[in-house]
Amino acid sequence: MRTAAHASQISPPGAPPEPSLALLRLLMRHCRAKPRVEVFETCRLLRHSPREGAQDYADALLRILSTALPKGPVIHEIRAQERSFDEDWLLALFAAIQRADHCSASFLLRARLPLHLRRPVGWLASELVQRMTDMAE
Repeated sequence: MRTAAHASQISPPGAPPEPSLALLRLLMRHCRAKPRVEVFETCRLLRHSPREGAQDYADALLRILSTALPKGPVIHEIRAQERSFDEDWLLALFAAIQRADHCSASFLLRARLPLHLRRPVGWLASELVQRMTDMAE
């Protein structure tokens, strides 16, 4: 038996995923096999190279989340009909950042991440949102 919340996470058969989800999945699929990184070193390097593209920020974000979340984030293939909890969480975080809803973004970060990772993950997510918006235009 499906609940209303679960039913909303499944696209109709054959329907393409929404653009932000498709872009997220595309960016995240390229960085699955890369090694884990040191959080603050990665952010420092990206901060000094602000012209880096969305892929670099997606790589850093996914690699940090791989160490921060107990089993790492679950990101489905581009054409998958279902959305994972991690995808929903990332999309909610991106939406909160896009609309400058700092309370919601802070809540989402606090709900899943240890204190020392909230700020770097929030910064990486905001930089990724900015670059994803540039890519969509």
